[in-house]
Amino acid sequence: MEKVLENNGALEVCKENADNSESSMKVNDEDTSYEKFENISLTKDNQTLKREEELFSKLGLTKYMERNDKISLQEVMSKSLKKRNSMNDIPWYVFLKMLMIDYRGRDEIISAEIESSFSTHQNIQKPEKDFIDDFEEMFSGKVDDDSPDTLFSLPHPMDVLVAVILCSSDFLRQILCEKLFMCKLSIPLVIPPVLREESVFLLWSLRSTVAKFTLPGGSLCETSVVDPHIPIVSCLRLGEISRSKSKFLNEILNDQSHPTFFHRDCSNGINTRILSEGTIEIAWYFPSQKTENIDLRTNLALLNLRGDGKSAKTAKSVEFLCKISSIVLVMIDVSDIGNSDNIDSIRTKLSQDTKLILLLTKQPRTKLDETITERIKKFVESLKCKGFQQENIIFDFNIRSEKNIKHLKNKTNNVINKNLAERTKEISLEDCIEVANSLEIRVDENTPECSRSKKLALSVVKEICKSGMNNLKAKNLPLQCRPWQEWAKLNTEKHRREKRGIQNMDSYLDKISNDMRKLRQEQLLLLEKPNILCGRLLNNLSEPVSEENLYFLQWMKLLLDKISRQTLPDLQKKCSKKWNEIRQCEDVTKQSDLRVELDTSERELAESYFGLEHFMREIAQAYESVHYTGKEASDETLKLIQCLPSMMAELMLLGYPLEIMDGDAAHIPMKWVQAVLAQVSKRIGNKKIFVVSVLGIQSSGKSTLLNAMFGLQFAVAAGRCTRGVFAQLLPVSSEYSGTSYDYILVVDTEGLRAAELGKEKIHHDNEIATLVIGLGDITMVNVKGENVSEMEDVLEIVVHALMKMSLVNKNLKLQPSCLFIHQNVSAQDASQKLRIGQQKLIETLDKVTKAAGKQEDNPQYTKFKQLIDFDINKDIWYIPDLWKGDPPMAPVNPGYSENIDSVKQRLMTDIMQKRSLYLTADKFSARLKDLCHGILDQNFVFSFKNSLEMDAYNFLERELSDILWLMKSTGMEWFNIKRNLIGNSDDKLAKLCHDLESECRKHIDNAFQEAEKKLDDFFTTNEDRSILEQWRANSSLRLKTSYSDIINSVIGNVRCEIEKRKIQVEQKKVMKSYINTTMKDAQKLAEELRQEGQKKLSEEELELKFREKWNEWMKDVPQKETEDLSVVEKISDTLERHFKHDFALLKSLQEERCQETARDNCVNAVERYSADTISFSVSRVTHFHYNHKDIVLKFINNMIENVKRIMSEMHEQMNHEQCAQEVLGCIYETLQKLNEVLRFNYVYELHTCLAIFSFQYASYPYSRISTFEPGQGNDQEEVAYGILPVFEQALLKRFPKAKDVMRKFKPELMQQTRSKNFIFDVEKHTQMTEGKPSNVKEQVQKLLDNLFDEVESYTDMVYGFQELYIEEIIHKITAMERKCNDVNFTKTFRIQLAIYLCQFSLPKFCEKQKRFEQDRDQRFLYERDNYGPCFERFKNFYFKFTNEQALANVLSERVGKGIENAVNMDMARALAKDVKSNVSQLQLKPVFLKSVLHQLLEVDEFEEFYLYLNDYCASTEKWLCYYIDEYLFAEQTNAPNRYTQIASQKVESLVSEVCKEIVSQIPGNNENSLLLWIKDFHSRVKDKLALPEDDLLSLSEGYEIVSLETFSEHFSNKVLEHQNKIKEIFSTHTADDHKNAHEDNVYKLIGIEVKGCTERCPFCSAPCSRNTPGHEKGGVHHIAVEHYPQACGGYKRLVTNRLVTKNCTAFVDSWFYAFSSKDTKVLPCRYASYRDLYPDWDIHGDASVDATPYWKWFLVKYEAELANRFNAGRPSIPSSWTRITKEDAENSIVL
Repeated sequence: MEKVLENNGALEVCKENADNSESSMKVNDEDTSYEKFENISLTKDNQTLKREEELFSKLGLTKYMERNDKISLQEVMSKSLKKRNSMNDIPWYVFLKMLMIDYRGRDEIISAEIESSFSTHQNIQKPEKDFIDDFEEMFSGKVDDDSPDTLFSLPHPMDVLVAVILCSSDFLRQILCEKLFMCKLSIPLVIPPVLREESVFLLWSLRSTVAKFTLPGGSLCETSVVDPHIPIVSCLRLGEISRSKSKFLNEILNDQSHPTFFHRDCSNGINTRILSEGTIEIAWYFPSQKTENIDLRTNLALLNLRGDGKSAKTAKSVEFLCKISSIVLVMIDVSDIGNSDNIDSIRTKLSQDTKLILLLTKQPRTKLDETITERIKKFVESLKCKGFQQENIIFDFNIRSEKNIKHLKNKTNNVINKNLAERTKEISLEDCIEVANSLEIRVDENTPECSRSKKLALSVVKEICKSGMNNLKAKNLPLQCRPWQEWAKLNTEKHRREKRGIQNMDSYLDKISNDMRKLRQEQLLLLEKPNILCGRLLNNLSEPVSEENLYFLQWMKLLLDKISRQTLPDLQKKCSKKWNEIRQCEDVTKQSDLRVELDTSERELAESYFGLEHFMREIAQAYESVHYTGKEASDETLKLIQCLPSMMAELMLLGYPLEIMDGDAAHIPMKWVQAVLAQVSKRIGNKKIFVVSVLGIQSSGKSTLLNAMFGLQFAVAAGRCTRGVFAQLLPVSSEYSGTSYDYILVVDTEGLRAAELGKEKIHHDNEIATLVIGLGDITMVNVKGENVSEMEDVLEIVVHALMKMSLVNKNLKLQPSCLFIHQNVSAQDASQKLRIGQQKLIETLDKVTKAAGKQEDNPQYTKFKQLIDFDINKDIWYIPDLWKGDPPMAPVNPGYSENIDSVKQRLMTDIMQKRSLYLTADKFSARLKDLCHGILDQNFVFSFKNSLEMDAYNFLERELSDILWLMKSTGMEWFNIKRNLIGNSDDKLAKLCHDLESECRKHIDNAFQEAEKKLDDFFTTNEDRSILEQWRANSSLRLKTSYSDIINSVIGNVRCEIEKRKIQVEQKKVMKSYINTTMKDAQKLAEELRQEGQKKLSEEELELKFREKWNEWMKDVPQKETEDLSVVEKISDTLERHFKHDFALLKSLQEERCQETARDNCVNAVERYSADTISFSVSRVTHFHYNHKDIVLKFINNMIENVKRIMSEMHEQMNHEQCAQEVLGCIYETLQKLNEVLRFNYVYELHTCLAIFSFQYASYPYSRISTFEPGQGNDQEEVAYGILPVFEQALLKRFPKAKDVMRKFKPELMQQTRSKNFIFDVEKHTQMTEGKPSNVKEQVQKLLDNLFDEVESYTDMVYGFQELYIEEIIHKITAMERKCNDVNFTKTFRIQLAIYLCQFSLPKFCEKQKRFEQDRDQRFLYERDNYGPCFERFKNFYFKFTNEQALANVLSERVGKGIENAVNMDMARALAKDVKSNVSQLQLKPVFLKSVLHQLLEVDEFEEFYLYLNDYCASTEKWLCYYIDEYLFAEQTNAPNRYTQIASQKVESLVSEVCKEIVSQIPGNNENSLLLWIKDFHSRVKDKLALPEDDLLSLSEGYEIVSLETFSEHFSNKVLEHQNKIKEIFSTHTADDHKNAHEDNVYKLIGIEVKGCTERCPFCSAPCSRNTPGHEKGGVHHIAVEHYPQACGGYKRLVTNRLVTKNCTAFVDSWFYAFSSKDTKVLPCRYASYRDLYPDWDIHGDASVDATPYWKWFLVKYEAELANRFNAGRPSIPSSWTRITKEDAENSIVL
């Protein structure tokens, strides 16, 4: 045996005897046929062209070969993945599978249906039996391969791939290449001529494909695959070889675990290849740094040539490979090595540095005989002679057999490594363009559109980078940086008002609005300066969007991502380095400095990422700035900006994502998004949209999930994760054509728990989660692994947030669903193993939902699935890991794609088809706006990690609130006691102040120590103390701050009282000097006016002169500066502070109350001016209230809704003047409609009132939204409460006498009305879902009436106004709730009641505060008491009255005022006496009740009857007022009303008595006569008039009276002159004036007499007939003259639920009947034992006593209404009752 050992040990040649007969082939040099490439004709024969055309036709792709008709992504997504019945379905199957990153889609293209139809079409007989063995298959049939009419075979997978790439648009090709790369499949790089097209080099297609790998130095690199300069190893074969070249390359790449290069052993690998012959495919090899003993140690690109390297079709491809490769691996069979020309031809084409490696193979049937061995030796020697290194020759066989594939692979790798080590220079794919051009291979990106776009994009990027790589965004895209981010913060603060502190609300909000507008103006200035956005970007985008625009945008994306990939790694390393330094540093000071440096580095990192989305964001900000600044923008800018939404809508329909929420500012550019969606709506109409969103932890694969599921391109930003929220629109696939939807809107979000957000991450994450779940019809909750604890916390907060927002915004109708997707869970039995955990999760979410439902007034929600639809059996999915192995060489796991498809099927079939709420683009826009505003308004709920933490905090807040209130109330009580002490002190006030301050500190300090102890005990003993501990320090700080505030407040009040008392004491001392000085000045002024020689001035002219001087004199009177306290604002502040956790609900209910108030005021105005009510006759009152009430309400409600709509549109357009005019037009239209049904007096005044009330409503809720500039008129005073200046201008212009009207009806002009009309609604105000006591409404309404009375009494007692008063009112609400232990009130009830009570108390608080300020104002007090007398003295001087006349004038002014006050004080008694005498209905209680029943019968309205039965006090008060008003205040024909008559009589009588006393006794004239006379006069009138003697003496000083008789005569005459003035004053009084002037007014005095006891029968609601309230305390029982049917009291039978028709006397008389009620705690109790529960009632049992015909008639007529009101069945009415007439009922009234 002779053995020849090659240097490389690759070949063993053994000489041994061989059987020549077994040699299947002998090869001679002469037999080798080889044609040189140069002699091959490149002309494609007709048969090949025909086969190519046939293939395209069969695949249905013929039309797509046209340049302008390529396949787009949108068209692909509209196709069905499940449909694969014919060959023209194959391309779409490949597309969709690749988009799903399922690598099997390349190979497994032939379905059973296609194969079956193909066999039928080819007339191939199918076997009769299902199974056929190999032997039968071999001889079952033959096809003549040499026949020119060879039948079309099944397509080759690589042909299909080449075909779909050629037919795809340039943008779809990029997507396909990205997916192929992810799947680790080879990508066609050069495609030979197909049909009549030339060869193409797919460089553009690969540009967007990004590879991540490790550089030789160990650093990570992320770059486009066309950029890196890495070795290129190419492989080709010459002739036929036994070993599959592609399969061998797979072995080199990945040990054959994955078919990167398609080969003959793959599915459909034996199908005939037509198009892919000559194709160059590329794949990349990146060695893992974790893997040891790797064979290839270098990053490289591996190119594979499809087909024979000797064929004509591959000639150009071979030459291309030879020129670009670092190494060319040629595989050749030993049968082809007889002549070295084949190899020589290859070697001549190689570039200078390219290495050639030969791999010799042999056919299995070839024997290594001596001939073959010699030939090999000769071949090797010839190559060596030509300089070829023997080490580069590899044999895949030895003498015995083929080599083991592992052995061969190792050998090949070693040779490659050795050759690569000798290389010094590599080229990138982009560098290959020159080679392609030299070989006339078309480069795909060399089209005119692409080239122009590239050039433009490069120039833009060059300009961006010219000033350095730092702060790229701030330099080039400034709109989205500081101005926008500051604007976003201000907008959030505008909604939440967290930093307002003690600033005035309107001023604070105005400041925010102004700052926001300035930021928008700053943006506009930046926009109109030369900039990249307008100068380079927008000018190169057109509408409609052209293909060149799309190229430009894609080039921008590619280039900007490249910049980011180059700059971010260094910054990331810098941050990482700082982190390591911080961890290693032990010095606290240095560590703090390092953290500052780290923050700076992280900000720099965040600012350094620069992508296309930032340009789109800049476009959004450009639009928003122009939108908000309106006409301030130039025409050129407006023209440029106005088309942007339309352009973005087109891009969105083309598959570009729309950024909904800015990831950097964490804010939604709402105007921009709405404008884009509006344009989308214009294009797609009312097509139905299904919204799919995703939610998950950062880096959990959300974007990849969506991309795989829907074939989208949500790109993970270069160098970091997704930031913000993006939406992409795509059509519903034909696969799901059975659904009702036309489009799917997919919403991708940034990940939760992002480390870079730091402390803000919880708040930010909860907002994101709420937005995403609220937006989506279905939300996929993506979980990496099995642990869902992080997402559980987020979902708990989302539950609370959605409930809060739905409570505030009733229009926010959401039906979200969710799916849980666990990634990286590959166990087959994961569902069973994790079942318990899933159930616990749902149980927890159910508990949270139930608790949240109670807290947020939605008790019907008890299960998580009621709020967010979720099926534990169908909506939890487990998906294996994305990668099949370890990156970077791991392909995508096909199991991942398969499971993703299953999830998609669940989405698109089950969930989509059962939806009942459909969205359009417009509706989605509205939902987004509602959610955005809801999230901005909600702050409290987002601050917590989970529901448990939030509940613990709520508990702490309640406890702390009680502790703080205890301290505050202690301070209030102490001050109220000490106020009287101050009021009774005249001297040593400074010492008193010091002593009281010391006492105050000591007193409140004791309360503080007790509060501290309670707080410590709470934190120590509470079961949630571990959670609460985080707020302990803050709670302690709040307690200390509150302690300090209380001390300051109480001491401040003490000082105010002391100061007030000082003023009062000092005033007495200095008053005389001021009066004397003023009198002298008045005398001097009078002399000056007389000496001017002009004509004599009238009294009116004289007063104008005097008033002018008086104002100057008043400047000398000291005045203490007082704080401008706004009671309305302080009340609002207190409510906001108390309900800070439900701020949005508070605002909503305040606006709702404002709307109700506006409506009520308008209705009252209509009633006041209606000619049908002016006479106050019963019939006409009835006519208005009942026949036209609904019509009037309808018109008014429509008017208010229209005003609301106009204001909303105004906010969009920012045109305030136009808005005001539209409001006025709306009011006029309403008045015209009212005129058609009612007659009105003083239509002008009515029109004015409606305008005022409408503008009040328009001003209140919307003044917080828009900034209104002050009006430019002469009168800047606000004409009414809360009317904005811009509306004031329009109001005064339209109604010049508006102020007169408002002064006339000042009470109605209050935005808040003093009314007790809070209607308790059981459904709305309680959470009692079942078992509601029948009398709960009556019980609570009674408590509410008492509460309003309590608050009214409380407001009467207070002095001035303090915020503590509002807190006291809120605590009264809490106390009332405690009285109803069995009623669970809603949050809405508490807040709404607090608003009503504050509104009810507001007028009294304003009045008290006004008096408080006046009492402290010395100047006001001086003017009030002295202006009149001083003016009289001035007149006396001017007209030269005698001293007698002058003093008479002065004293008569004061006496006249005293007479007016005396009459006013006695009016209530006099009126009551007159009413008792002359109004028969109001003389006795029985008569009054009888008259009320008559009135009810005449009105004949169920609501009036029900009010009488349900609220006896309110009903009787109403009719009491009616009778008194009709008697006293109804206008008489040619005569004053009765009130004026009585007042006039009182005035005349008192004037007469006073005049009599003036002239009754006159002492003798001496120097003390006047003094004696005044004292004598005062003694005689002091019982009649409240007239201080000191005042009379003070006024009389300085007068020398000669004749007391003359003086008394003048005095008497002047008092008589005042009589008519006083009578005129009383003639203008209204019923409201009388009520407001007297607490014990006529209504109250008469009411006490005629109402008597107001208790009602507990069974039938009949009133007690006793006259004395509280008589039961003296042992006198309640008794009713007649009892009603028990249906009137709401009693019903337990079995039938029907109302009871029998009365109480019949039941009490029998032992067989029992009742149950709340008082019995729903237990049965015998009627006969009713005294056990109602001991104060005496009900006479008598079965013979029946109900009166009156109530029988009532039950017959209103049985349905009564049953409905009491939630009961109709009563069983005896037939005899139906025959009772209304006259019978009226005649039966006996009391």
